[in-house]
Amino acid sequence: MRCVLRLPARVWRPAEEHLLASPSERMAYLLARASRWSDPWGRRTTDLLVRQALLIPDAALDVQSPVRVEVDPDFTRQILRACYETGMSLVDVHTHPFGGGPVWFSGHDEHNMRLTHAEFAETMPDRPPAVAASLVLGPGGLAGAWSPQPRRLAPLDACVLLDDTLSEVPLCTP
Repeated sequence: MRCVLRLPARVWRPAEEHLLASPSERMAYLLARASRWSDPWGRRTTDLLVRQALLIPDAALDVQSPVRVEVDPDFTRQILRACYETGMSLVDVHTHPFGGGPVWFSGHDEHNMRLTHAEFAETMPDRPPAVAASLVLGPGGLAGAWSPQPRRLAPLDACVLLDDTLSEVPLCTP
């Protein structure tokens, strides 16, 4: 199964600017509407259309350093409740502000995604589809992952920036 993330430029550009404006890691939550469809060749695709970016203020971070970030659980709980009540998918974004080369998730990030994506899937209703995904952003690029099945991670297949002209954002690969 494929997964495509579509980001309106009017939502992504301010979020990207906020996230990269600090030498310490930062976070944001993207709320997205998920849909599933099959292409003419029968390949299943999950499509995540981002509707809103929630920039997490530094004051809502329990831990923030150049190599680690943790969000206050009460803040995250409110976001999860909103996802449940509105049927939205959740894409968490954090930064790796160090280095200029391609970015990828750390081993700690991957472990955390397996847990949090599975918890999200277990909590959300089946309809409409709600999916958990993650992005890591750094000066050298963007990488994305999602969970097609509980506790299984897969790279995002595409990230498309929606503005006057469609453009695909190159994703870093492991």
